Parts: sequence; structure tokens; C-alpha cells
Amino acid sequence: MMLSKVKNWCYTINLTFLLTINLFLIIAFVLVSTAAVIGLGSALGWLDWIRFVTPANIAIVVYVAAILIGISMVVMIRMVILNPVLSMVRAMKQLAAGDFTVRMSCKGWMRPLELREFAVAFNTAAEELDGTEILRKDFINNFSHEFKTPITSLGGFADLLLEDEAMPAEERRQYLQIISSESHRLAALANSILALSRVETQTILTENEPFPLAEQLRQSALMVEQKWSGKKKIVLTVETPEDDFCILNGNEAMLKEVWVNLLDNAFKFSPEGGAVSLTLQNKPAAVKVTVTDHGSGMDEATKAHIFDQFYQGDTSHKTEGNGLGLAMAQKIVALHKGTITVDTAPGRGTTFTVQLPK
Repeated sequence: MMLSKVKNWCYTINLTFLLTINLFLIIAFVLVSTAAVIGLGSALGWLDWIRFVTPANIAIVVYVAAILIGISMVVMIRMVILNPVLSMVRAMKQLAAGDFTVRMSCKGWMRPLELREFAVAFNTAAEELDGTEILRKDFINNFSHEFKTPITSLGGFADLLLEDEAMPAEERRQYLQIISSESHRLAALANSILALSRVETQTILTENEPFPLAEQLRQSALMVEQKWSGKKKIVLTVETPEDDFCILNGNEAMLKEVWVNLLDNAFKFSPEGGAVSLTLQNKPAAVKVTVTDHGSGMDEATKAHIFDQFYQGDTSHKTEGNGLGLAMAQKIVALHKGTITVDTAPGRGTTFTVQLPK
């Protein structure tokens, strides 16, 4: 508050000083010009300076000075106030038209502090809108790609089955398995997008009730372990405080999605025979949940985008998934006023840490 007042005072002093200098120069110019004309006319015998200095001539000089001062004031007002305001109007029209790359100039000591602060706020809003627009376009592109692939597979294998009625039973069974698998994948993708959409539209946490977190973690671990039991052998360790249910106030269904997604991600990137650990620490003001795997880990480039929608660390797409789980987990944790961080490096696995206030 004090800094803002100081800046306003500095701006007022600067503007007052500039106007004073401007008026002084104009008056000096008029006086010097008049004196020069009188002196030159007297020296050349064109006029008698004593007769020239009359009330009427003095009024003319004052009138000319007033006109010059008025013109300079108009120019000053246009430079200091009107030009920045017109620039603001043009920028706002561009933004309203969908041009989120437009920016306003925040520099110039002649600009009022309020206009400079408005320009900074405007540029911040434009940058956020620009980022949102980029994410929207990326989402549409990724959404189209992720849906197009299984739909193309379904159509292709269905056509093969229809065209070749004499196809061997074993080959037919393999095609039907692919169709079934792609159908489940498509359904899972649709469910994930719907779930993420519901979460992203929320700004306030609803259905906030106390529930036993330790029990929820154990159920989530059992669910994920059963899912992967027929795919790869993983040793899962769950550590929760003994005789402590760790009651947490939050949306139970949403938080279960977080633990399932984190555990599923850990199983997905763990090698055959690897180990995954789930740990709960009950602190006085918060709870801390960590999920650790001993897989290949991630480099910094992958880590920077791990919470982006549709982003998958496995660019070969050999592992199942759609790149929405971690994005949804981050949003759910944020709704609970918590934090989610990742600690990873190539060759040493990955640890996700979630901290939630009680």
C-alpha cells in the first residue's frame, strides 16, 4: 500500500515537473521571439519599439502564448492519457475477438500508475487465456487421436470377419479378442474423460465427509493388485499406522481415484517381479501418502509433462493407459487443498507423494 502511494507521488511529481518545464519553455519562446522581432525591427528601422509596446500588441502576444500553451496541453494529454486508453481499447477488442496473443505495453514513466497496473493485469489474463486455448486445442487433437485409433481397429477387424466367412476358428477368435480389447479400451477412455470433465468443472469440493483413509488405501491396493495379478508378478507392500484409521475429511470417491491411479501407474511401469510400496504417515496437521516403484524412472523432460492431459511417458504406447489418470489425480488433490509431487530419475524408479490437510 505504501509502495503504491510512493509510486503515485513520484508519477505526480514527474508529470507536474514536465508540465512546468513545458509552460516555461513556451513562455520563454514567446518572450524571446517577441524581443527578437522588436530588437531586429528597431535595429533595421522597421518599427519603433516604444510605439510597438501597446496594450493591443501585448494582448496579441499573450493570445499567441495561450494558443501555444493550449496546443501543448492537448498534445501532453493525448500522449499521457488518451493514447494509452486508446491502446487499451484496441487490445481489449483484439482479446474479445479471440486473439489471445495481444499484449499491452507496461513501460513508460509518463503513463499513470493505474494504467500500468491495468496493463500488467491485462497481460496476465491474456497469457492465461492463451495457455488455456493451447491446452484446449491440444486436448481436442489428442482426444481425436485417442478415439480414432481404437475405432479404426474395431472397424478394420469387423470388416475382415464379415468379408471372410471361411476364416479359421482360431484366427476368428484372435480378431474377436482384439475387438473386445479395443472396445474395453474405448469405454475406459470415455469413462476417464467424463470423470476428468466432472473434476475439472468443480471449483469447490462437494460431498466432503470424514472417512477412514487407511482402510481406503488398503482397499485400493487390493483392487489394483487383483487387476494386475494375471499380467505381471509385482510385490506390493502397504504400510499404514497400526490401530489408527487415520480419519480424513474429504470426498471419499474422488480420493480413491487418486490412489488407484497412482498404484496403477506404479504397477504399469514396474518390471516383472518388481516391488511397489504404498505408505501412509499420519501427521498432526496433515496426512502423507507415498507410492513408490522401482521401475525405469523418468528423465526431466518426461517429469515436466507427467501431469499433462493425454501425456504418456511411454511414447511407444506399449503399456496400456490414456494419459488422463495423473492429470485427474492432480486436480483432485488440488481440490482438497493438498499437493502432489514426483521424485524420479532414470534407473532409480519413481515416488509420488501426496500431502492432504486434515
